[in-house]
Parts: sequence; structure tokens; C-alpha cells
Amino acid sequence: MKRTLLLALTLAMACSSEQPAPTNTDSAPAPSAPPPTAGQARAIIEKSSEFSQHEFTNASVSLPVAGSSMNEPTRALAKHLADAGWLAFDGAGDIMLTEKSRSDKRFLLRENGLLDVVPLAKKELGDVTAVRNNPDGSVNADFTWRWIPNEVGTAFKQGVMHDRFAARQNATANLMWNGTEWTMITVAPR
Repeated sequence: MKRTLLLALTLAMACSSEQPAPTNTDSAPAPSAPPPTAGQARAIIEKSSEFSQHEFTNASVSLPVAGSSMNEPTRALAKHLADAGWLAFDGAGDIMLTEKSRSDKRFLLRENGLLDVVPLAKKELGDVTAVRNNPDGSVNADFTWRWIPNEVGTAFKQGVMHDRFAARQNATANLMWNGTEWTMITVAPR
């Protein structure tokens, strides 16, 4: 009986011994590479398709052909393009393509009465000003960039399009380690 009691007591002690605390699996795994330097982040951003797509619609303008459909800001944009010889106004105030713009593929006259002019500028990457680690293992890289207007974009001497092209732009890229290299996931204005 003593033997059975001793065996039961030993078994009870073994079953009640403290188990190791479970590890926290909620935290993100650390990347297997150090975060990129500012120079490396710049190279990643510069070659990414996300950067080339970022705000691409801001490098274009759509104008109604009918003068009666234009508001004052739109009319001002059309006037800039007319002053540079890209467009002309007819007697009714409607816009027309000139000889200069008729053969230029950047001027797209649509059947719905809108004229799209694209592109007006391209992007030029500036500096990466900060690289910050995120709790999820990704990295945010703050950077600057600017628009470089083409010969059509330089027609805008003042106003919203001119100011857009003249201003320095700020954005943040989110970079993630994919197991072999850092890649850009998203970009957002800052």
C-alpha cells in the first residue's frame, strides 16, 4: 500500500510540475536582413512600378472641347495651352487642336467631347530623408520627389498645374523583406 501511495504521489507531482510559458506568437518575425540604408531605399523606390504609378493622373489634364462646358479654371488651362500653340479657340469659344498638336500622341480627343493631354510631366526622385522600422517587420522610407514638365507641361505659367509642377513633393514608401530582398509595397503622399 505504501508503494502504491508513493507511486501515486510521484505521479501527481510530475503532472503538476510547472510547464514552460508559451512563447508569444503575436509579434511579427524579424526580417532576416537589416533594414535598407537611405541609399538602398532610394534605389528600391526608383525602380519600383509603385513609384511610377504614384499620382500618375496628376501628370495629365482633361478639358471639355465645348467652351460652354468649361468653368473658369478649365478655361485658364486651355488658354495656357493655346498661348503655347497647342490649342486654338474657335469663334464660339470651343477648343480645337492645332497643327502642332494634331500629330502629337499626347493629345487624345475622345468621342465624349473631352480632350485628354497626357503626359505633361515625369517624376524625378529626390532624397530619402528617413528610414524607420515598423512593428510588423516592414520599413517606411520618407522621400522627396518632383515633377519635371515636358514641353507641353511647360505651357502652364501660373495656376494649379504650374504650382503642382513647381512644388517639391513628399511621400512615404512602405518596404517589405520578401525573403531575398527589400521590395516596395505601397507609396503614399506625406
